[in-house]
Order: sequence, then structure tokens, then C-alpha cells
Amino acid sequence: MGIYYSPLRYPGGKNCIFPFISNLFYENQLIGVKYAEPYSGGAGLALRLLFEGYVDHIYINDLDNSIYSFWTTLLDRSDEFCRWIEDVEVSIENWRKYRKIQDQTEVYNYFELAKSTFFLNRTNVSGVIKGGVIGGLNQTGKYKIDARFNKTDLIRRIQNIKGLKNRISVSNIDGMEFIKRLDKRKEDIFIYLDPPYYQKGANLYMNFYSYEDHKKLSKKVNALRKKWIVSYDNHEFILNLYAKNNKLRHNLSQSASNRVGNEIFIFSDKIDFTNSISALKSPEAC
Repeated sequence: MGIYYSPLRYPGGKNCIFPFISNLFYENQLIGVKYAEPYSGGAGLALRLLFEGYVDHIYINDLDNSIYSFWTTLLDRSDEFCRWIEDVEVSIENWRKYRKIQDQTEVYNYFELAKSTFFLNRTNVSGVIKGGVIGGLNQTGKYKIDARFNKTDLIRRIQNIKGLKNRISVSNIDGMEFIKRLDKRKEDIFIYLDPPYYQKGANLYMNFYSYEDHKKLSKKVNALRKKWIVSYDNHEFILNLYAKNNKLRHNLSQSASNRVGNEIFIFSDKIDFTNSISALKSPEAC
């Protein structure tokens, strides 16, 4: 059974690569550094590294207002949010209500948007905010709308995060601007970039990158002074963008319908991964 600290389910969530990243931290003497994710989403990996003592502080950033609203609400109004979870009815009627909020995000305050985001994330197939509800609108599927809405467990996760909120910073800017600002800081920060996939990004994320965005990001990443890793879908376009960087292809250890069969890691020249690759499934240089 997996270990989960994030209350969100997320397409492309990276909790599954924790064995590799944690080994990488030991191999590169990174234990205790600060850690940043420019495209945090569910922040499952960041939270696990924090809770299990690998990093001292996490910077989580997401340009998507819906995702940002959730994280800032968790840090600022966690008790109130937990009371809402206790009381909310997990029903198709409420699913329709919260789905409408996502169509008019600019009208609602962060707390209402956070509720909508969380409700849909926990009741939609694979956690995709703009996806379909588990079990279908008529609830004729094998699993029902509340299959991933264990209130007791979700409240426990949120309260645990509240206990470490002084070691969590949340922001809401473009990922490229985020890494530019981080690179100017004097702190020892490790940056893990998991940008929207090149091939399936438009289907999985509310904010996805264009061809030119991916090119621009590759230039900014290679100009960083901080240590970094990027993960991407395994595509010739991406391999060519990072042709001069060390890269590893590996099979994903989870098999969700919205995930490609394998992906690649791209490394800054300051990172050694010789020993850590044993924690990956079928790794190979590419």
C-alpha cells in the first residue's frame, strides 16, 4: 500500500518516484536542503520529502488558481476546511454545484474555489478537475462518487500538513518566473521540475505548455545555478531539447490510464545518479 501525505490525487503525481529521489538526496549530500517544485500540483513528493526528514522546507508553486487556492486555504484556514469536509455531502448534486464553480473561477473567493477543487479532485476519475465523476452521473459504475473520499483519512492528512505549515511556502506564478526568483536566493535549494507533459498536457492539466513554452523552459533550466532535475514524457522533441544533458529513461511504477508508459529524467551536470538508478524500474540512458 502506498504512503500518501497529500490530500490531492493528481494526474502525473510523483509520489511513486520517492525511492529514487530519496536515494539521490543521499548520493548528492542533499539531506536537509530546501526543496522547490515550480509545477507542484498535488505536491505528493514534496510533502513526503518534508514529512520524512529529507528536506527542511518546501516551496510549492502552481500557476493554476484552483490548485493554488487549495494549498493557500490549507495553510491559512485548515480547521475551517476540515469542518467543511466533515459536513459536506458527497453527492452528484454537490458535484454539479462545484463543477459550475470551476467554470467561473474569477467570481469566487479562494475558500469557495478550494472547496470546489478538492471536491472534484476526490470525486473525479483519476483526480482530473475537468474530468468525469467516478461511477458516472447515473452512478452505475463499479465505484461510486465517494470511493476516494475517506473523510477521516483526508482530515488527518490536512491536520498533519497544518502542523508543518511554517516549513511550507506556497506561490501562484508561472513556473519559469518561479525558478528565476529561486535562482537568485542564497539558500541551498534543490529544484525538481515536472512541467506539463509535451504530448498529453492539454488533456491532463488546466494550464499546459505550447511548443514554444517547452523550448523557453529548457533554456531557462540550463541557465540555473541551483541543482535541478526535470521529468518529462518520453518524446523525441524533449530528447532533442535536452540533447546535451544527462538523461535517464525509466518505466513508471504505476499504471494509470492517463499516463504514458515511461518517462525521462533530465539532470543538471551537478547531479550524480550512479547509485540511485537502482531504485528505478528498467532505467536506461537516453
